[in-house]
Amino acid sequence: MIATPTFPDLAALVVDESLYIRRILRDMLTRVGIKRIMEAPDGAEALGVLSESKPDLVILDWDLAILSGEEFIRLTRTPATSPAPSVPIIVMMGKPRRYIVDRAMSLGVNEIIAKPFSPKVLWSRLDEVINRPRPYIQVKGLLRPLARSTDAVVQKTAA
Repeated sequence: MIATPTFPDLAALVVDESLYIRRILRDMLTRVGIKRIMEAPDGAEALGVLSESKPDLVILDWDLAILSGEEFIRLTRTPATSPAPSVPIIVMMGKPRRYIVDRAMSLGVNEIIAKPFSPKVLWSRLDEVINRPRPYIQVKGLLRPLARSTDAVVQKTAA
């Protein structure tokens, strides 16, 4: 059995319109030792929290009414204007269609989770972004993590 990971020194920003979802995420994050958890109901408020508090990671719903997840990511990943362009971003999607997933990845998200998800799924994504961070590159003015498939090709070529 795999032990539950712990991330005691992290600060997380949870962005979802649903208070219920934010509370569930707060519980999941608390269970892995994250004590500093900030919340925002929309992308506009989340940008303010990001600027003021500089969290270590953002967990964001794609479908936000006020400043969409897509716009939040675009603004966050623009180095010229963002207070934290390389903050890890995990995006939650209710209906992760291929073109939406591709769009999110092209904007620079680190991980995507389909709702509903279990604590173990969230924890595995946290483990990826915190313990196995990928380098960032700037593409079309946006900072994006290198794709894992590129990492695999580089590793195979080097072997």
